Amino acid sequence: MLSEYSFHHIGVATNSIVNTSRYYEDLGFLISETIFDPIQSVNICFLYKTGHPSIELIEPISDLSPVAKFLQKMGGVTPYHFCYEVKSIEEAIATMKKMKFVSLSKPVIAIAMQNRLICFLYNKEVGLIELVQSK
Repeated sequence: MLSEYSFHHIGVATNSIVNTSRYYEDLGFLISETIFDPIQSVNICFLYKTGHPSIELIEPISDLSPVAKFLQKMGGVTPYHFCYEVKSIEEAIATMKKMKFVSLSKPVIAIAMQNRLICFLYNKEVGLIELVQSK
């Protein structure tokens, strides 16, 4: 079950990838190119450092993005979600629903994830979880 899920990254919501990534760069993280995701209305980049979890910076490009509303509510840069890689996204969604997670969308192709399927689920005891299907 969940023990088969592999941790993939921590998503961090920010109003400015450029400003936030500077701090991670000072910590020795390598920064990927920024990618525009039209489905989520966000810009995304990944930060990598050996021996550390990967971090995804998520910057809304309009006030219509759910990330923009989240940033307004939280008052600034904040952790947004945890992402897990799964073999079958449909099976993982069914399992998570049995654990009282609510699916916030149907699985969609994510450009920033090399065109793999992703889905967001929420549980008030855990928070926001992103699932990404293995290659």
